[in-house]
Amino acid sequence: MKRFMMILAAFSVLSTMVWAEDGAALYKAKCAMCHGAMGEGKVGPSLQKTSLSEKQIADLIANGAAGKKAPHTKGVAGVTADQASAIATYVASLKK
Repeated sequence: MKRFMMILAAFSVLSTMVWAEDGAALYKAKCAMCHGAMGEGKVGPSLQKTSLSEKQIADLIANGAAGKKAPHTKGVAGVTADQASAIATYVASLKK
């Protein structure tokens, strides 16, 4: 029984690491409809030319900007802080 519990605990820790958020997949599912497949901008602004850092992008997604943009933690996007960080990492890779 003790061995089983140790194996179960190890599996739990490893599965958490394996299932880390995939920024590209999250972006495609939650952001591309407004910002375009490659961040070129559709309804929302272009993300390719943003001067924001990865941290600033994650903060903007999670907290919004007063009078400009609502946080994307509710509604269609509904992202968590960890997902916002993963998306920000992906968006930073789109910059040209």
